[in-house]
Amino acid sequence: MKKIIFNPVLIYMLVLLTSCSHYYYAPNAANIPLFKEKNSLEVKGGFSGDSYNGADIQVAYSVSKKVGVMVNSFFAGESEDVSNFNSGYSHKESGSGSYIEAGAGYYKPFGKNKIWIFETYGGAGTGGEKHIYDYSQSATLHLTKYFIQPSFGYNSKKETFQFAVGCRFSSLNLKVKSANLSAEPNQREKGKLDNIVSHANSFLLEPSYMIAVGGEHLKFYFQITTSKNLDNSYLFMDIGNASLGAKLKFNIKPKKSATNTL
Repeated sequence: MKKIIFNPVLIYMLVLLTSCSHYYYAPNAANIPLFKEKNSLEVKGGFSGDSYNGADIQVAYSVSKKVGVMVNSFFAGESEDVSNFNSGYSHKESGSGSYIEAGAGYYKPFGKNKIWIFETYGGAGTGGEKHIYDYSQSATLHLTKYFIQPSFGYNSKKETFQFAVGCRFSSLNLKVKSANLSAEPNQREKGKLDNIVSHANSFLLEPSYMIAVGGEHLKFYFQITTSKNLDNSYLFMDIGNASLGAKLKFNIKPKKSATNTL
């Protein structure tokens, strides 16, 4: 049976259903803008997921020659009709969620034509998810995430080819806001939620790999972001996010004020 994942943060999020089993976290795609100069605006959007339908929408802007800011979001969900072939009983289960985060950081282009870029961003995000189980029993969860994300990349002279490697270090707090599950027929999922209640905090190691090809202002990209929980191996989570989409870049230069001469 397919899995339903919800993924945030986001903009993080989260939910996956597999063999009538839900997962409660999956990573959003890392935003690695690879800025070279001030006043660059990048808008990035892509579809992500395996057994779920998801999307990452991200915006980044270089406010100075060394400082950039970003806002990232993630949306995902899936539903499935589940049938018991022995009894003929069928029901629908689903998971959905959304996540948004904001961050700021430092970037440094170097080398000939500034084709190599080092950057580090930090920030925080929040999101929520909802699960529907057998007999319409349900649960809602809320998550908060803090992250630091150093990365290193290549951005060609004419900015037609990019690749980057980064690693996000994330502190995740996941809380069960409400749940009405009984031991039967959702004993497995009740056990997963009980684990979240008793172990709400996790530290995540989330490497990311990105490649983009196209023109200076429009490129198509493929990115993989993985996640490893270093604290709570019992948290049912998806271990990756594969994203495919497009990046738009704009150069926003402020208008110079006109001066009058006598």
